[in-house]
Amino acid sequence: MIHYHFKEALILINKNAGLYHGSAKIELDIMKMKILTELGLYDEAFKLSQHLVTNSKTVAEQKLKIHVERALIFEINDDYSSCIKELKKAENLISKYPQLKFKNYTNFLIRKSSYYRVSGSSDKAYRLALQAERYAMTVHDTVNMPVVQLILGLGNRRTNPEKELEHYQRALYLYKKQRHYEAVISMYTNLSYFYLQKKQYESATLYIDSALAIASKSNVLSYKADVYQTKSTILEQENKTDSALYYFKTAAEYYKKSNSEQRDIKIKELEAQYNFEKEKAEKQSLKKDIKNTRILNTTLIVSLLILALFIHQMMKNKRKIENQKKKISENNTALTTSLEEKQFLVQELNHRVKNNLAVILSLIDFQKDQEKNEDYKNRFDDLYQRIKTIMIAHELYSYSVNYNDHALVEARNYLDKIFETHQNSSIRTFTYINDAETVYFTVDKILSLGLLVNELVTNSIKHAQPSKELVLHLELKKTDKNEIEVYYCDNGIVFNFEKNNDSLGLLIIEGMVKQLKGTYNREKADYKIVFSNE
Repeated sequence: MIHYHFKEALILINKNAGLYHGSAKIELDIMKMKILTELGLYDEAFKLSQHLVTNSKTVAEQKLKIHVERALIFEINDDYSSCIKELKKAENLISKYPQLKFKNYTNFLIRKSSYYRVSGSSDKAYRLALQAERYAMTVHDTVNMPVVQLILGLGNRRTNPEKELEHYQRALYLYKKQRHYEAVISMYTNLSYFYLQKKQYESATLYIDSALAIASKSNVLSYKADVYQTKSTILEQENKTDSALYYFKTAAEYYKKSNSEQRDIKIKELEAQYNFEKEKAEKQSLKKDIKNTRILNTTLIVSLLILALFIHQMMKNKRKIENQKKKISENNTALTTSLEEKQFLVQELNHRVKNNLAVILSLIDFQKDQEKNEDYKNRFDDLYQRIKTIMIAHELYSYSVNYNDHALVEARNYLDKIFETHQNSSIRTFTYINDAETVYFTVDKILSLGLLVNELVTNSIKHAQPSKELVLHLELKKTDKNEIEVYYCDNGIVFNFEKNNDSLGLLIIEGMVKQLKGTYNREKADYKIVFSNE
């Protein structure tokens, strides 16, 4: 682990796990949980952490490490409520046992800062990152200092690009000193992306080529894939499509190998777990046989005395009741664990759905750049916006086993993001007015409404001919009849709608209105849609 050879470390742990017991076995499992997280095997890391948190033999420092690592797993899978719960448990342990602070406080502050950054509290996240830097310098914590510099750079992303770059370069320097090649490759990629956003392609190429030069030293295939993907993006933006395609294909191959490698590791994990459970069952069976023999011998001796037999019967009944209580308690614990595991799997599924939608959008964007026919490019743009509308809904709504099928999404925020997406991607500039009331819809209704509004906005951008700047206006409100009324218009003085009534945009509008079980009226570019709020 010191040299970041995580696969070798995992093999070594599984091979020798049976030699350790008690506190040493718990320490070994904590290291294994961290390795699984580093390798991207979040399901396996979470399952192992479930066993660790229920182990009554863990000491305070071990509990602290477990809670901090679980917070990272939940953060990666966008389960922010569970993440902050784990951080609070860790904070309570630090308060109760101040001696734990020296070795563990920097890492705890890093996790807490990261939580607030991804959950939207950037100012608080930055203050915690500064606190982590001060503490790491005080205790000479060189292991965690590169991560501190990285999160400080992320904290300056939108406010101070010069400081952002300074912290990234500092993190790169510290990772190089540690010879942490995976982190060095990741930092080269981050720096390349930093310059790519500024369209400084020469600097972006310099850093990504540095990452490519040492990519062979990495033991994590997904890091290599990210490097080739970034190189492809740079070349694509430089209009070097042939080279971009080469690196894109190489990245895809590495992603494929990474997925295959993860499957192999998962299979080995299942095999190791099976062998462990089998050995454990055999030991328990042996203990049970010994126990039964002792009980039988005791019963034979006690049976000689009637009074002793009576007392023994009473004790036996008492033990039976205690065993029943214990079984009930164990069943409750098992049910709780099962629910948490299902919740985690649902979060993981939603996370992967969003990732897949992002990949689809990237492929559409890439294919569009390859196309020379402007009509086909426009069709790719329309398809991109429709899928982007679906993706936004997934970003605003996280499926959970604790929710029913009627979980709600707020409409105004969703519609704002649809308008903003068009503003960011459209060559034509426009402003919009969103007068939507605060109304919540089920995910089915919000998707239908979003696709409908997307087509209206697309139509306005294509066809509206205003005398000045194009302005789009949308109003959404509830009525006393428990209905929703949507009004949409633009300021075009000449209305030029597609004459083909079978056009895809018009079919989608009519289809989404039908999906909402509503009606619509159109007068030139003005739309009025009415549907039930049930």
